Amino acid sequence: MKILVLGAAGAGKTTTVQTVSEIAPVRTDTGATTAALDFGRLRTGGRQLYLFGAPGQARFWFRWRDLVQGADAALVVVDPRRIADAYPVLDAVEGLRLPFAVGVNCFDGLLTRPLHDVRWALTVRDGVPVHPFDARDPVSVREMLDLVAAGVAEGAEAAQPSPL
Repeated sequence: MKILVLGAAGAGKTTTVQTVSEIAPVRTDTGATTAALDFGRLRTGGRQLYLFGAPGQARFWFRWRDLVQGADAALVVVDPRRIADAYPVLDAVEGLRLPFAVGVNCFDGLLTRPLHDVRWALTVRDGVPVHPFDARDPVSVREMLDLVAAGVAEGAEAAQPSPL
């Protein structure tokens, strides 16, 4: 399953991929920011996940066109201290027509705002999971990715014709 890891610059995308990748993650950074992608692989919940971390700076978003090809879902990583930075990312993700979940990155292990306030501020539609996680904690990242993958599986089941 191909999962895009998207978000604004500095939200924790690279850390998310590096924290759980079972292979040495591929990074294409300039020393300060991801320029093309981060790539990692993870087996969880009986699924093989291929993680593609996309650049967060708008000047590199043209690379998203290639990364989106064949994607099954997305994890949008949000820094709750900089909610406004997530608006253009969420607009773009909604345009991709992929199932996605919002992972609110708990820097320093703390959720700096109540989760319902974050959902309201992001204006995320009902049905889109919005959950806290810590991009540095492998268990937390796995749980977030399991949530994303489960949403894809539920969507696939819902798309199946019902037997008569």
